Amino acid sequence: FNTSVSYTGIEDYTYFSRNATDTTTTPFQHNERVNYLKIQVDKEIAYGKFAWNNTLTYQEVLGGEQVFNVPQLLGRSSIYFSDHFFKRAMFLQTGITAKYFTEYTMDAYDPVLAEFYVQNDQKLGNFPMVDFFVNSKVSQTRIFLKLEHINSIFGEKNYFSAPGYPYRDWKIRFGLVWNFFM
Repeated sequence: FNTSVSYTGIEDYTYFSRNATDTTTTPFQHNERVNYLKIQVDKEIAYGKFAWNNTLTYQEVLGGEQVFNVPQLLGRSSIYFSDHFFKRAMFLQTGITAKYFTEYTMDAYDPVLAEFYVQNDQKLGNFPMVDFFVNSKVSQTRIFLKLEHINSIFGEKNYFSAPGYPYRDWKIRFGLVWNFFM
């Protein structure tokens, strides 16, 4: 396992918040120290041409939790197949990636300021996002295809990236990188 621990202390933390009476977004400065702890563990398990890559992150705000919102747990897991084909002329990697974060009071978005502001009323999250991908490399050309958030096709449409802002529906990304010079 690879493990990392970080502890961050932020003095005079500046943030935006919304006034409840007239709904204007105003900047504020937190007069106490914001303490943020992050512990991350990751591990890749390979068996032949298959691999399983996992990352788990634990986050805790130890001071300033009313102005600094983060999910307590974040998870990312990928299962994929990798191999060379056609006498090693082509490398292919394909698999599925799932991401998840726990429910928390995520910051809201103010489109007029193009800034996020602290809100502590509505909790969002607690849903997975599943992607399917294919990566290949032939000589000096790389090609990728990614179907993002394919689980949004099925089930309840309750995915939000901020309060009042739905997370994007599934989409297809395709790319081609052709290096003319090695």
